[in-house]
Amino acid sequence: MKNSNYLSIKVLSFLVLLVTIYGCGEQTGKIIDETVSEPKNMIVSLEDGKVFYDTYTQRRAKIIKRYEDSMDKRDQKGDTDGNNQEAEESTSASMEGGFVPTRFIEFDYKDLKTYLKFIEQEADSAQVDISNLRIYLTNYPNEQEFPDGKTIKEPRRNSVMMVPTTSDGKKDFAFYTADDSEDGQRKAYLLTDELDDTGKYTGGKKKSEASIAPSILPVEAPAPPAQNQQSLYGNEGGLHPPS
Repeated sequence: MKNSNYLSIKVLSFLVLLVTIYGCGEQTGKIIDETVSEPKNMIVSLEDGKVFYDTYTQRRAKIIKRYEDSMDKRDQKGDTDGNNQEAEESTSASMEGGFVPTRFIEFDYKDLKTYLKFIEQEADSAQVDISNLRIYLTNYPNEQEFPDGKTIKEPRRNSVMMVPTTSDGKKDFAFYTADDSEDGQRKAYLLTDELDDTGKYTGGKKKSEASIAPSILPVEAPAPPAQNQQSLYGNEGGLHPPS
């Protein structure tokens, strides 16, 4: 009897401790934080990172600045034929003054998390898996606005653009989502590496008779109407240094 009472007390004490731990976890919004190991295929050392930056300065940024400064001088002289060898050679290799090459781009962290959630939501609605997050190197055109009327705030500046990819088992494709005007189902419409329509889609909620899962094999189809299309391009980060 004594042993039975002792066991009951031990069990009761354990339950009280468990409830206390769980209650504390609820107050903080989490029970136990999972420790994430360093992603070896993503992290580069501090030393290598500095080498990356300095190499770009010497082999890319200075060339970009020299070219853009020479273009400005050509425009000032009215040299529309591009015969401006003198201006290009006389432009200083210094990074001071004149055109300001983009050195880094930053995104608001909350906006970035929202973007990642959004593309996951769109991929889920189209019944496809995201295989990679592709980052394109881009450049703002030397114009006042884009074809859709959106203002170009930083003409000629370099930037980046993110887009999710999905795989057909052999190759990764950038994609956008759209409702098919014929069956009303959300699908992933595939793009070439140059971001042109491939004329194919994958996904959709219809299951093949032989499988309960949507087929990943692309199906040929014309691009849906523009009003049905949802872009998944991510851009508009802050360019630094400012121009």
